[in-house]
Amino acid sequence: MRNLILNILILFLPAFAMADDVEKIFSEANKSFKANEFSTAIEKYESIESQGYRSPELYYNLGNAYYKISKKGKAILNYQRALLITNSASRNDIQYNLELARRSLPDDIEVLPQFFLKRWKNNVRQLATSGTWSFVALLLFWLGIGGFIVWLKGKIRTQKKLGFIVGAVIMILSLIPFYLALDSHNIEKSSDLAVIMESEVDLRSAPDEVSSTIFLLHEGTSVELLDQIGAWYKVKLLNGEQGWLPMNTLEKV
Repeated sequence: MRNLILNILILFLPAFAMADDVEKIFSEANKSFKANEFSTAIEKYESIESQGYRSPELYYNLGNAYYKISKKGKAILNYQRALLITNSASRNDIQYNLELARRSLPDDIEVLPQFFLKRWKNNVRQLATSGTWSFVALLLFWLGIGGFIVWLKGKIRTQKKLGFIVGAVIMILSLIPFYLALDSHNIEKSSDLAVIMESEVDLRSAPDEVSSTIFLLHEGTSVELLDQIGAWYKVKLLNGEQGWLPMNTLEKV
């Protein structure tokens, strides 16, 4: 028994030590930020990210540090990354800073309003993380199973009927958080959003350098990735305009 406990401690000790190390670096990065040592803060924040850690606080602070040194593309990129993995309770500050950074861009791109059903779905999805939605889905699923057990094992007709109805309704309802969990997981894992990192780049009508230019875009402009041909992405701007950009001018959110 003693050897088992010792082996478990040895197994988890590196993880605990790494977590303590990350917390220490994060604290040092915050101190550097407060001392206006923004480049140093960025190096420390990114050293945490390179270890595989992701959190809204990390990306939010990293976005703020990049904004302070006028790297609007990196700032907007990290604000958007923070929004993808946060919940509604911490969205306001991130969204405010994102909009502030966007207003400082030279490109005046009017944002098209989302279709109301898509906007409603996104608002609901952002109330919780994929893990929380998964927990809710499983909880409802097992409650539905409980209803069917009452239907199968119940001895009173009305009890059996109620168990079947309640079980069926809850099982159907469990599909909603399951869908939201899957949608959240897919977005957290791989977003279809990207941000322009070049100071200037032409949005072209076709995936080649000799095609006509639709717009001249600048660093920090957000786009939605639609398709890929070779080293080119077909993208959609926030105003709905579509065109092609070289892959090496973008960084995925």
